[in-house]
Amino acid sequence: MANLRKTLFAFCSSFLLATNMLMADTIRFKNGAYIEVDNASEKDGQIEYWMGSTRYTIPKTKIEKIVKGGGPSITLGSQAPVNLVPPSSADAASQHSNSIPLPAATASKHAKISVPAPSLPDDDSYWSHLRAQIVNRDHVDESALSALENQTNPDETSNAYFVAGVFEMERGNPESACPYFEHALSLAPNEASLLAWYATSLEEAKRYAEAAFQAEHLTQLEPNSAQAFRWLAAAQYNADRTRDAVRAWKRALELEPNPETQRLLERAQRELEVEERSNQQESRHFSLRYEGGETSLALQRELLGTLEEQYQQLARDLDYAPRENMVVTLYTQKQFFNITEAPSWAGGLNDGKLRIPIQGVTSMTPELQRVLKHELTHSFVRFMVGDRCPSWLNEGLAQLMEARSSSPYAGVLAGLFEQHKQIPFAALERPFNGLSEIQASVAYAESLSALEYLRSRYGMDDVLRILRRVGSGEAPEGALRAVTRSDYADLERGLTAYLENEKGH
Repeated sequence: MANLRKTLFAFCSSFLLATNMLMADTIRFKNGAYIEVDNASEKDGQIEYWMGSTRYTIPKTKIEKIVKGGGPSITLGSQAPVNLVPPSSADAASQHSNSIPLPAATASKHAKISVPAPSLPDDDSYWSHLRAQIVNRDHVDESALSALENQTNPDETSNAYFVAGVFEMERGNPESACPYFEHALSLAPNEASLLAWYATSLEEAKRYAEAAFQAEHLTQLEPNSAQAFRWLAAAQYNADRTRDAVRAWKRALELEPNPETQRLLERAQRELEVEERSNQQESRHFSLRYEGGETSLALQRELLGTLEEQYQQLARDLDYAPRENMVVTLYTQKQFFNITEAPSWAGGLNDGKLRIPIQGVTSMTPELQRVLKHELTHSFVRFMVGDRCPSWLNEGLAQLMEARSSSPYAGVLAGLFEQHKQIPFAALERPFNGLSEIQASVAYAESLSALEYLRSRYGMDDVLRILRRVGSGEAPEGALRAVTRSDYADLERGLTAYLENEKGH
């Protein structure tokens, strides 16, 4: 972050950020659903779109329109697309699919390994009618579910609970979806598509050990499905069963060569090598992992003491105290970048574990304290709202908690906002890991300034209300509007005035 602060001034006279590269295309389906993708185009009667390095196709007949330049997204996890439209080859007369769809998985570098959502059955009259029976506007009608169950038709009941689970997943409520899928499975215990959805909901609810158990059952039902083994590997990796995950990824590659699976396997293997050479120290809320004698006992104690102190501070400031033990792994500089594949400007990384490079550090320093506080804030946010937090709010809050100030670059930012050359906040909802160092400098600076402005104008309680609304499934701009009665355009206008005032101080 220190380097980022310096870099911010490098583009002052020549800033021409290609903000279009940060924007996305929105595919709107005829059934009212939509997804945000990196790029979408028509080709040979199909809509071809990209999420990261993965290409997907959808029949053109399913699409209402493509909106260029970004829009809201429906996601299950950090970046994995929800396939709300089933494959065109599916049998419209079938109910649950008898096979597991095999889209290539895409993992986020700033989250646990993401799990792509399974495909839905065809959106035919049967499923539409069933959904209309059990969904009442914006919630599942429990009395309608009970009425269907009383008809003593196990297949129909299982399907109804399946639809209820999918509805909750689409709304970003995996914890609510889990019991619906579980009940559906109790009536159809060997239904592979149900298992896939149940494992996905458990994964999104961060119940990783349970997700791994269900995914293992799935691979027993579908022993020749590479996607099933990719789901299993992701769940095992997220449950800190790295060795088991390596085996599952190897099996997935045997079934179907895939460059993303190969990359994840190699990353896990590198991490496993370090883990096997590592020792561990424990405190009340943290497990500290380190290699051999690389970290002195005095520094280990300082690190754990600092983390515990910061935990208490954040619990007070954010009005939330995670109960789960958090893993902190210390690396040499080379190990850190080899294993995390983080951008060169990163000073640490939080993908469910706090990963900190400390080569050459022999005692606690102010910069290391800031890095720890920054990454620990991300852990708190993850426990509070899952992966729904937009990056501008997540990164702005992390900088705010480490007591960083935007004053040193208020003048530069004020100039950008006055010339309308800032990065739009809609674009800053997406992860920063794909940005260049200069672009990341601007993104972090804007995020911090926005949080300072919101705290100054509305108070910290309202900042936390925005965060909680996002966690409940509201779109970021909608949450902002609900709490402050301001949209992104209002935020940018208010921030322009705030920065103009700050640059004189």
